[in-house]
Amino acid sequence: MIYNLLSISKTIIATSIFIIILTLLFSSFEVNGRSMTPTLNDGDRVLILKLNYINLPFLEKKLIITSPKKGSIIAFQKEDGVELIKRVIALPNDEVDIKNQTVYVNNSIQGRGLGLTSPKNAFPVTLDDHCVFVLGDNRNLSNDSRAFGCVPIENIKGNLALRLWPIKDIKLFR
Repeated sequence: MIYNLLSISKTIIATSIFIIILTLLFSSFEVNGRSMTPTLNDGDRVLILKLNYINLPFLEKKLIITSPKKGSIIAFQKEDGVELIKRVIALPNDEVDIKNQTVYVNNSIQGRGLGLTSPKNAFPVTLDDHCVFVLGDNRNLSNDSRAFGCVPIENIKGNLALRLWPIKDIKLFR
């Protein structure tokens, strides 16, 4: 009887530790809208890897292990609290220009993405030291850096790791 209780308690403790570690490393995110089509679709459920962007609750700071890479898909929080998922197309100190419905980063054409409407802000822009420029893959339907400016690296929640739902479209992202 005591052996069974010990075995059950060990299982409960191990499971609890596993769940805590998963919660610290990943967060679930639902894609809302069609701005990331065809990569992600409205209603997709994804896991965001938070390992590179760790919140330090007692210091009210964020420990940033590695900065995002160009082309990576990130989840972040805008200044107004809205959470979005977009693709990084420019890094700190890069120059972004949009002319003739074409995106240029450091004078090189950026070919990824579907369509492009005219920007809402003046271009070209040079990014600050701690900002990235993001666009949706479906640029005609995307609320992105063209509208709200660059994303401070401190506002990044994590990188896209895995699409979980729908099951037929499960995919690992790197």
